[in-house]
Amino acid sequence: MTAEIVPFGLPRPIAEQTIRRLARVDRFVIEPVFSLKMRERGFTMRQVMETLKEGHINQGPRLDECGDWRCRVKKRIAGRLVRVVVAIHDMNLLYLVSVH
Repeated sequence: MTAEIVPFGLPRPIAEQTIRRLARVDRFVIEPVFSLKMRERGFTMRQVMETLKEGHINQGPRLDECGDWRCRVKKRIAGRLVRVVVAIHDMNLLYLVSVH
């Protein structure tokens, strides 16, 4: 009899690979509040995309109430720390939730 190993949660390296892949092929949805917060906090879309493509997860991933994997990706760009909260939906779509 063989045992099947069932992983608990989404490992960070897999989540980072998924986020980078989806960012490269423009498979993301920008939540309305995200655009507002981005403008209020003085971030540009270029900073957000660079963070998604090259940053590292520093919180999560954790399963949220919608069944998506939510995590926070961070990267220092031009001396400024950019943190982007994303939700990975079905491993094939990113929701950009917040930036700070």
